[in-house]
Amino acid sequence: MIEGLNGAALTEVFESLRAAHRAQPVSSLRERRSLLAAMQRGLRAHEQALLDALHQDLGKPEAEARLTEFFPIRKEIAFIRRHLGEWMRPDRRPTPLQLIGTVSEVVNQPKGVVLVIAPWNFPLLLTMKPVIAALAAGNRVLVKPPEQAPATSRVMADWMAKSLPTDRVRMVLGGPEEAAHLTTLPFDHIFFTGGTVTGRKVIRSAAENLTPLTLELGGKSPAIVDGSMNPDLVAGRICWGKALNSGQVCIAPDYLLVRDTAMTDTLSALARTWDRWFVDGAAASDSYGRIVNVQEFDRLVETLDDAVSKGAIIRYGGNHDRARLFIEPTILIGVNSGMRVMQEEVFGPLLPVISWSDATEVAGMVSEIKDHPLAMYIFSKHRRSIRMWLGGIRSGSVGIRETVVQISNPNLPFGGVQASGSGRSNGRASFDEFSNQRSLLKKWLPFTLVPLSFPPFGLVKETLAKWISRSL
Repeated sequence: MIEGLNGAALTEVFESLRAAHRAQPVSSLRERRSLLAAMQRGLRAHEQALLDALHQDLGKPEAEARLTEFFPIRKEIAFIRRHLGEWMRPDRRPTPLQLIGTVSEVVNQPKGVVLVIAPWNFPLLLTMKPVIAALAAGNRVLVKPPEQAPATSRVMADWMAKSLPTDRVRMVLGGPEEAAHLTTLPFDHIFFTGGTVTGRKVIRSAAENLTPLTLELGGKSPAIVDGSMNPDLVAGRICWGKALNSGQVCIAPDYLLVRDTAMTDTLSALARTWDRWFVDGAAASDSYGRIVNVQEFDRLVETLDDAVSKGAIIRYGGNHDRARLFIEPTILIGVNSGMRVMQEEVFGPLLPVISWSDATEVAGMVSEIKDHPLAMYIFSKHRRSIRMWLGGIRSGSVGIRETVVQISNPNLPFGGVQASGSGRSNGRASFDEFSNQRSLLKKWLPFTLVPLSFPPFGLVKETLAKWISRSL
């Protein structure tokens, strides 16, 4: 664990990792699998401490923490360890006729020393998933966990220090100043998860060193409801996606676009679902989390007050308690583009609902609100409508008749589009993101056609060149 370091000391930590990589630039399959197994053992050893820390930082119920933080990490480690040998093998590629006598392949190399800057909403999962992939790809990793989740960050730092060699992984505890300095260093890759505003700062800093980036940002992810499905089934998926982690999920449904004829049934079903889940109210429920800190609480309450002051109506919920960092799941109707709730990513349990009457206008509505969302959800039985919306709306990922769970499939790349992010992660995509895919061509026959391009060019070579350029 490294804490309270100034810029010079942080640079020394980076240089120590770079020296270690230069001394051993490539690690074996056995060594990489061993590191991942050590991470798995460390996770078990620190399980209770991490559960306690997650509850302290975010009020996370134990069952939710196990399902959304621990389970995905264990599955990611198991998936990568199982496939790592296949991914590390050279990938033989077809060789065209003009290169007869040669063999072509792609070899995955470690990038070197990488920086992971993690967010606070899923502090365990979103810190460790990129670390797992970076180690699997053979890199050294410097990790900056979220200062907004201090208890969890400390336990993770202890876990890393006890489970992994310090020449492989170092974890730096600190705030924005430490993160800002780290992004100025010549890392071989930076993996940043967070807001768009901070993401732009990371891009500017990394540009000085031409450091490649993976950016997992956010955006306003719409959920489209056309009324063709059972409203209670639809409500269950939407309510879960919005109440999970108190709405502090980058791919949570940010707002609903509901067909006008289905509005009444949909709103009633949403209210029924939350009433059924939280019988005595969400404030009294051990199954509902809390907002991470006072700053985020105040931002959300100000967003709610802004909407109400401009004419929005609270259809459900609206209660909040600053002392307990509690905000009830809240449905807002009568919203418009002049309200903050429709201008910024909500990142909390506020759910604006907008109606539409013509399916062809939905794509334009999404584009006007916030183009290129990180995710999009469609609740419809009509294949034609689904195809139209898939073709007309760009997003990083899509859930059809589900929310959020698309990220849990390690075979699906995860990432955004433009303002919602760049690069891809998850399973093989993460391994590729942290690897330099080096093209390799080697001669294996004594004769190839390459010498035909050597000067001088006589009649025979000119004739062959003309034939090759026209016929091969």
